[in-house]
Amino acid sequence: MSVKKGDFILINYTLSIKDGGKIIDTNIEEEARKNNLYDEKREYKPMLVVIGRKWVIEGLEEQLIGMSEGEEKIIEVSPEKAFGVRDPNKIKVVPARDLSSKGIIPRKNMEVEIDGKRATVISVGGGRVVLDFNHPLAGKTLVYKVSLIKILDNIRDKIKMLVLRWIPKISEEDIKVNIRAERVDINLSEKVLSISNIGMFIRGIIRDIRTLLPEIKRVRFLFSFKIGEIKKSSSQKQL
Repeated sequence: MSVKKGDFILINYTLSIKDGGKIIDTNIEEEARKNNLYDEKREYKPMLVVIGRKWVIEGLEEQLIGMSEGEEKIIEVSPEKAFGVRDPNKIKVVPARDLSSKGIIPRKNMEVEIDGKRATVISVGGGRVVLDFNHPLAGKTLVYKVSLIKILDNIRDKIKMLVLRWIPKISEEDIKVNIRAERVDINLSEKVLSISNIGMFIRGIIRDIRTLLPEIKRVRFLFSFKIGEIKKSSSQKQL
């Protein structure tokens, strides 16, 4: 079975820039540690991709189609199908006081946010700051080393992975999915209630299910708590 549009798949990847070969991202813990990219706040798990939903850049998604489970592939993506070519019109010069008034002390290579847009500081001097509003990877040819871990064909697995997409700090063992006709019950462990913005994440899960699994008409979330040991009565012990 090979990947086609609409499939739910799990992948591992390592991303590098073609010019120089520097590795800049990976969802594999061993690779992250090896390349000084490890972030203790990040969960290193296979990434869910739904083909056709643009959850990854265009050039990568196109090359995932046709892959088979267990296959590894090197995928080269041109700037046009990644983060675009560099646009010189997106380089702006602003007075340094415009940033200092916002509490920003600009330094070279620093990322800042101006009027809701992200920019990188190119230089600071003479009371002026040169800002680059291009994406940091604009103009770069990217190289992905991808492993296709699994093609999901079971609706329970799809729902579990959608939950983990929004709540990555829990594990599959913390999720139980029961499907009855057009209704799904998602039972989550008590861990989720310690997560900030859990309501927002649950709304995201519902939105994904509504969009990607239209056969499901109703979703119910249940939460399990262990508050003590269940004691058996003497009559139960004899049975």
